[in-house]
Formats: sequence, C-alpha cells, structure tokens
Amino acid sequence: MAPSEIAPSAAPPVARLIEAFHRLPGIGPKIAQRLTYHLIRMPQEEAEEFAAAILGVKDKVVLCETCANLSESQECVICSDLQRDRTKICVVEEPLD
Repeated sequence: MAPSEIAPSAAPPVARLIEAFHRLPGIGPKIAQRLTYHLIRMPQEEAEEFAAAILGVKDKVVLCETCANLSESQECVICSDLQRDRTKICVVEEPLD
C-alpha cells in the first residue's frame, strides 16, 4: 500500500513513517498511524533513544552461527556456555519461539 493510500493528507515524512510501520508484520494501517502519531508527540530525547535502539540492533545483533539465536557475537550466550550439555539441542523455528 502506498503512503498516499494510508494517509492521503499526511505530510510526506509522516506518510513515509506510517508506511514503514505498516510494512512490519502484524501492523495494519491504523496501528501504523497510531505509532507514527505517538512518535510525533514523543519528546525529542525519547525519539532519539528509540531510533538509536533500532540502529543498535541492526548494527550489533547477528544470528548465532551454531543455533541462529540472536546474539552480539558469533555464538550466543547459550551456545558459548561451557557448562551446557552439548549433546542436547532445542530446535525452534524463530528465536522468539
């Protein structure tokens, strides 16, 4: 859905942010609008922290080479644990499972 379809009267930066939220899984156009308007009303410092958190995840978080869990290093905390029983594994589809 194009930004103009979601918020036809919105300023272009607002429409772009609504569209960006709408591309996230489970976020429909109304929730995308609510999130956008919440960010607009958010104090500048909080908005900058939010943006930095997103960029931090993109810059620093990778998938563990062993199990594909989220990690800041090649191996996640679980796989790098020397006390772990390496003869057993837990298989999940996604890290949140």
